[in-house]
Amino acid sequence: MGRSIVLASGKGGTGKTTVAINLGIALASAGKKTVVVDADVAMANVGILLGIERAPISLHNVLMGEADVKDAVYEGPAKLRYVPAALSLDKYAKVDFERLRDAVKELAGDYDFVIVDCAPGLAKDAREAIKAAKEAILVINPEPASLADGLKVKAICDREDVKLIGVIVNAVTGDRSEIKKVDLETIIGAPVIQELPEDKEVRKASALQEPVIIRKPDAPFSRGVRELARKVSGGAIPEPRIKKGVFSSILAAFGIK
Repeated sequence: MGRSIVLASGKGGTGKTTVAINLGIALASAGKKTVVVDADVAMANVGILLGIERAPISLHNVLMGEADVKDAVYEGPAKLRYVPAALSLDKYAKVDFERLRDAVKELAGDYDFVIVDCAPGLAKDAREAIKAAKEAILVINPEPASLADGLKVKAICDREDVKLIGVIVNAVTGDRSEIKKVDLETIIGAPVIQELPEDKEVRKASALQEPVIIRKPDAPFSRGVRELARKVSGGAIPEPRIKKGVFSSILAAFGIK
């Protein structure tokens, strides 16, 4: 049985979906069978960020009892698999979020990692996504509002007996006004397992609908995600081959780095 890990946040805009997709790709590139489930059924973004906006069968169909979750799995980049949610809200009122737990459990029987991209907040869809997984990672930004909202999500994890692996602090700039790692760990009561930097390449990749870890594997964010994948999997994550330009190749030929 594989591991099911939900990425959750108390507020939108933390970059949770971007982290989920790129983490999934890092794990898949290391030979781990990985599937990302877009459980934010109201604001589906996984398919959009992967450049695939339509799918004949989506998580909506699964949660409505119309399809098996295995029929909603699609091939993504770098051997990643994903389960998209529909972009239309027409069927939103008909979904049964409690079916998500069985769907995630079924996927965990076939995959090493099931990464569940949870809706932000504390509504029923978010709570059921958290309950569907065995483990959780909290994604926050290093500012007070995000921290306060994250504490509420942690309370749900504790109540539902979902193991909180730790916290990812995303969009870190190093500014003195940001909450420091040691303070975050003290307040939340969980380790910060990775700090991911604010990186302009993330925004560019999102606009181009291509995961940054593929488009710019040497970007600071991409390096941070590979380190995160190492910590989550407990195994080696291969470093990508970075294509060098002509000028760099000439310098290398003369032993100049």
